[in-house]
Amino acid sequence: MTSYVVMAPPEFESLNGDPEITGRMQFVPDKFSPLAFLFSIPWILFHRMWLVLLGYLAVTLVIEIAALSLGGAAMGIAAFAIAILFGFEAQALRCWSLERKGWYMVGVAEGNGREEAEIRFFATRMTKEQTPITRDQQTTRPATNPIIPRIGSEQVVGLTLGPETRQ
Repeated sequence: MTSYVVMAPPEFESLNGDPEITGRMQFVPDKFSPLAFLFSIPWILFHRMWLVLLGYLAVTLVIEIAALSLGGAAMGIAAFAIAILFGFEAQALRCWSLERKGWYMVGVAEGNGREEAEIRFFATRMTKEQTPITRDQQTTRPATNPIIPRIGSEQVVGLTLGPETRQ
């Protein structure tokens, strides 16, 4: 099974089942991308990741110049290493690029394919809570009380015990 990061567009407000809104959600697989490995630059252009393209070209240029100075098989090894690294990190860079455009992560879904992950995601969201989930509910977290370590009546600070000076 593959895990999918579910990204929602900026104007997305709730999971109310509207097909026009939910149809725009992106299910980004968390796995190696063979297309990004084989065709890095066309893959980046297809997904409109302009900053990633600039970074990819800069890193590739620097590593290829360094490999050129070494000569021999170093250039081929460097090109293969860049391609395989990009294949592993392409989907994470896609999520980062979507977040920079204002998209945000709604959740994570698992499935044998994208369609199965979509079905599981929407089914679990609607059965967990019958009310739609808003963006504010996703980003707010409940306040927690900090844990203050104590031994008896003494407050532990670092590795020493000392009397509590605050009232």
